[in-house]
Amino acid sequence: MNEVDDVPAQVRSMVGHSYRIDDVYDVGAAKVSEFAKAVQNFHPAHFDIDAAKALGHPALVAPPTFMSLVAFVAQRRMFEEALNCYALPQVLQVDQRFAFHRPLQAGDRLSCEVTLVSARRASGADLMIVENDIFDQHNQPILKATTTLVASTETSMPDGFMEVVDRIMMASAPSNPPG
Repeated sequence: MNEVDDVPAQVRSMVGHSYRIDDVYDVGAAKVSEFAKAVQNFHPAHFDIDAAKALGHPALVAPPTFMSLVAFVAQRRMFEEALNCYALPQVLQVDQRFAFHRPLQAGDRLSCEVTLVSARRASGADLMIVENDIFDQHNQPILKATTTLVASTETSMPDGFMEVVDRIMMASAPSNPPG
């Protein structure tokens, strides 16, 4: 039996399938500014419409990491509705990468499609790669987020679980960290 066969059948059956989230996320100007302040990104285009327009944008521009809010909601829904063999506290994000098509702006109405790209067993835990494609109100792509998750169906952490997470984190860490 190989590692792919060891993941729960429910997960194995979802690999390669997309899951469209029905909810729409409205990006409000106040939310853009609130998020920018929370992450200490004080670029004027996040707070002042005139500054955003001076850069060629019709509305406030959200910080790039604002997208993680939408991706989190989409992934949470996928786990609650399609991959409910995992309890959310047993799911840990170990890597995330963004590929932007355009900046996110106040006034955008976002929808998301989540795809389980792969799933395999590694050292007693399930390692999954999930892609989130985020679209605007015109169904135009804004972002593709690729997230690596490690999870367990166990109610308690398997022996060595955190060591596995540490190895995964170290493998994705930059080879020349700043400092």
